[in-house]
Amino acid sequence: MSTAYDEHSYTAEDVPLHALHGRHSADSAHSSDLEHLLSDDASQASSVDLPPVDGGRGAWTCLLGCWLVEAMIWGFPLAFGLFQQHYSAHELFRDSSSIPTIATLATGVSYLGMPFTNAIALRWPQHRWLMGVVGWAMCLVGLVGASFARHTWQLLLFQGLLYGVGWVVCYTPLLFMLNEWFVERRGLAYGLLFGASGVSGLVIPVALGWMLERYGFRTTLRAYAVATVVISVPGLCLIRPRTPPQQTARELEKRRPGVLQALKPFAKNVHFHLFAFAIFLQGLGFFIPNIFIPSYAKALGLSSAASSSLLALISLSQVFGQLWQGWISDKVNIYIPAALSALVPGLGALLLWGPAKGMGYLMPFALIWGFFSASYSVLYTRVCSFLTDDQADSGVDDNIGMLLYGFFSFERGASNILEGPISSWLVGGDGKTVDMGRYALGRYASVVWFTVFCMVASSTAGIGWFWWPKPG
Repeated sequence: MSTAYDEHSYTAEDVPLHALHGRHSADSAHSSDLEHLLSDDASQASSVDLPPVDGGRGAWTCLLGCWLVEAMIWGFPLAFGLFQQHYSAHELFRDSSSIPTIATLATGVSYLGMPFTNAIALRWPQHRWLMGVVGWAMCLVGLVGASFARHTWQLLLFQGLLYGVGWVVCYTPLLFMLNEWFVERRGLAYGLLFGASGVSGLVIPVALGWMLERYGFRTTLRAYAVATVVISVPGLCLIRPRTPPQQTARELEKRRPGVLQALKPFAKNVHFHLFAFAIFLQGLGFFIPNIFIPSYAKALGLSSAASSSLLALISLSQVFGQLWQGWISDKVNIYIPAALSALVPGLGALLLWGPAKGMGYLMPFALIWGFFSASYSVLYTRVCSFLTDDQADSGVDDNIGMLLYGFFSFERGASNILEGPISSWLVGGDGKTVDMGRYALGRYASVVWFTVFCMVASSTAGIGWFWWPKPG
């Protein structure tokens, strides 16, 4: 896809002559003054010719393109619980204790890499679209490579590490381009975008569960790679930046010193540390239900279709949760939805998942978890804009916001990476047997309690609401 702005060649020749009249007389203008004037007027002309933000064909087309890519690439690791169940019973991998780490590696690396891919996308804005395509291709290689695995380390390398790196390389430039199109309605835009994996999650777990049971993991992974190409390639073709990349590069170069200077106060900002605390702890418990719900359902004697339906319920409620989170985050103090999105699912795990002995408890838990916890990350962009709402220069403000977003993603990635081995150790700590008379079947009790602790502790950061008023 070409992102060149052929219809707008922002050069001095395009500046209207009347823009020069009255500002310099012909006999007194020096060449340097004229060049400066032409440069300024060309910049003004480019600003006038830019399409509108927060709406219009360009904004919604870009959002649709990002939505299609998100639906396929991010929707896949969210259904990993089915692969864990399959790999745990497969003769090649069943003796390995590292299977839960595959998914947390994929999601964790995608978060950990955000500060580095942010830096690349900021430094070379003219290559953002190409960067997205390269990352997309890496995800496909990860899927196909994992389909040939005969050892667990190969699954960790391809389905875990390479897929996670590919996703963050693909995703970062898409966010930069989307941010150009949405400003005041950014929370809503991200709610719609993040809802893509929820919508695809209604279909992906059912399809993957059926294919894994019927054809095995090799055919399933290859078929998903083909489906990704068919569905997401049109999305890549719809994505384009709002601002010509060359103009973006010039503006970023001018603003870079201001951005670096403006970052310094955050080291002593109590609200920055509160959000960092909340995001890290929420990340420690965030992925656990997606990993262990299918195994928990199987331990109860439920069918694989029931396991798939629980993941689909999480995805269904996630769609509505992300729309709500995006909308409400534009309206109220960000501490309110951030605290509720951790507290409510924590209580849900305590009161519904732990005592569950059948679908009667697991289904409402899946709905609560998806609506609140699975949609938590949609709040990140509004957290960043909330932290930087006192910056006078909106360009500097946006760049600081993306750097903060990268930091929050990095720490969530660290917590996701830790989540895999911690959860594996916790399950092993209760022994391998299932006791229907015990809380969380005995075997999963430590995992449930750990999830409850992480979520409730994360919600306590909401105390920041009491001394930070709602922004005007």
